[in-house]
Amino acid sequence: MGKTTRFISTFDWIAPVYDLLASVVFGRKLQQAQVVFLTDIPPKASVLLAGGGTGWLLEQLLMKRNPKRVLYLEASVRMVALASQRIIQKAVLGTVEYRVDTIMHLPNGDQFDIVITPFLLDLFPEETLQSSLIPQLRNSLKPNGIWLVADFIGTDVWWQKTLLWAMIRFFRLTAGIETTQLADWQRLLAEAGLSLQKRQPCVGGMVSTEVWHLK
Repeated sequence: MGKTTRFISTFDWIAPVYDLLASVVFGRKLQQAQVVFLTDIPPKASVLLAGGGTGWLLEQLLMKRNPKRVLYLEASVRMVALASQRIIQKAVLGTVEYRVDTIMHLPNGDQFDIVITPFLLDLFPEETLQSSLIPQLRNSLKPNGIWLVADFIGTDVWWQKTLLWAMIRFFRLTAGIETTQLADWQRLLAEAGLSLQKRQPCVGGMVSTEVWHLK
């Protein structure tokens, strides 16, 4: 996935305040964007949730869609600890495998009905997405599988561009992310052989929530 050891360790450091920072800047809008198309997930589906952070989306997934199996893949040890603790404290039932690792270490042949990447693709430069991360996630989808994406996109609104610029630089300094600008992940998904089924703008157009289908 292109996450280096430095990336993992510094996201461990920021994990306890990650949700607080997001809520200060965006309120609940980022959370709302992640569940726009949650009902597209059929019950009893196998789900790969990659980069799920502190577990809020996992909680919603388990409560509302009753998946057969969830692989919760996250490179940060502290994020995984927070997510598992959240599910235990909320007494949410479900079959979840918590794995501290990167997407690039997914076993060959381990495939899922659904892949979910909440605010993951914006962490990486286009080269990393195109050469490794998107192909690996695509290979993790079963035939006719669905990929749910919620992520930041480019904008022409000056204050949104300024905010995105500041966010990228903040997380480069505090979390060691690779990218210096938003990649055109929508184009890269299409080039990888996926077909866009649904799209909804969120957060004033700064975020796009989308459903992609493996042709």
